[in-house]
Amino acid sequence: MSMERSRRARFANTAPSAGEFAIGFVLAGVFVFLITPLAVQGLVGWAICGGFAWPNGHLASAYGGLLRGRFGTGLTDGVAAGLPGNGVMWLLVVIGEALAIGATVVVAMWMRDVTGTNSRHGLATATQAAEALGLAPLRKRADQIRPDLYARTSRKGLLR
Repeated sequence: MSMERSRRARFANTAPSAGEFAIGFVLAGVFVFLITPLAVQGLVGWAICGGFAWPNGHLASAYGGLLRGRFGTGLTDGVAAGLPGNGVMWLLVVIGEALAIGATVVVAMWMRDVTGTNSRHGLATATQAAEALGLAPLRKRADQIRPDLYARTSRKGLLR
């Protein structure tokens, strides 16, 4: 690895771009949106029957039942019979969706701040550096501040 390449690598921004971050957020939101009705059904089954009610091996039929507006499809008969009416379950799902999507947004905003999407944490912008140090001194010492961009060469082609 050359010295020039290692200097450039130090200034590389490895934070996810805004597009990558948005795609990840959308995928996480879709997952949370799809899994929340089954999680609410499982928690209600746990509260009523004492065991988390998950449609083991019957996930496709459980989602089919949800699309038709019926909870309990894919569960054992005892657990399905113990669930409250579909109206109550849908109300609980709406509340659960609001909480889950809200939590997803909060976590996504926190991750954006931590990873520094569209920013370079710890480095001043050109405007901030010019305000703090003055434009003339920055231009005079450009080869010291960013040697990868402003390296001075002598007449013989060697670095000074």
